[in-house]
Amino acid sequence: MKDDIYSFGNGVRVFRRHVLDHQVNRYVKAQAGNLHEPVEEHWFLTLLGEIASPDPLVYDIGCGIGYYTLLLLRERPGAEAVALEPLPEHAAAIRENLALNGIAPGRVRLIEAAADMAEGEVCFEAADFSSRVAAGGGLRVAAHDIAALLAAEARPVDLAKLDVQGAELALLRRIVEAGQAARVRRWIVGTHGDDLFDECRALLARHWRLVHSDPAPPHQPDGLIVAVRD
Repeated sequence: MKDDIYSFGNGVRVFRRHVLDHQVNRYVKAQAGNLHEPVEEHWFLTLLGEIASPDPLVYDIGCGIGYYTLLLLRERPGAEAVALEPLPEHAAAIRENLALNGIAPGRVRLIEAAADMAEGEVCFEAADFSSRVAAGGGLRVAAHDIAALLAAEARPVDLAKLDVQGAELALLRRIVEAGQAARVRRWIVGTHGDDLFDECRALLARHWRLVHSDPAPPHQPDGLIVAVRD
């Protein structure tokens, strides 16, 4: 049915048409609480719990259909949520899922653009949850300089989740080289491939403190690195 709803074990709800069959199969077979990516979610909630402020500033970079933004606002209703998502279908899904979960659209600063190394436009390959910036992509989308976005914030970002299907190292390098590393206090980074995992881990270790890293966490398809700034 068009308006069937999928309910996760944490209370987050999304329209069933927004999740893929193989994802639902993974949630069920994992027997890990019916969560999207249980290890990543554990660290997301752990880091969020360390933030004393009632209104943490949280970036969801490559937010897909909004799962972590929905979880954030369920756990911390006073949070300042910033969600970056360039794929129009996913941006529309975020709005639908916000309404489904009873969250006013004004509670999220939704930036319909790709995080990139400069302002402008980029080619984008639309492929559901594997969509990514790619030279041969058939879609042109707006792009914002990630370092400039961080610099423009009135305060440092308390927590940033980065899931950009292969662009993670380039974005982290841009932030560091632009002198904006101190603007992000906590990172959760999804990595895509062994080489990117190793390089991201090394870069994060130089500028933040690693608290967890695993190239192949159970029940999820991507590598995971968690780092904080003391």
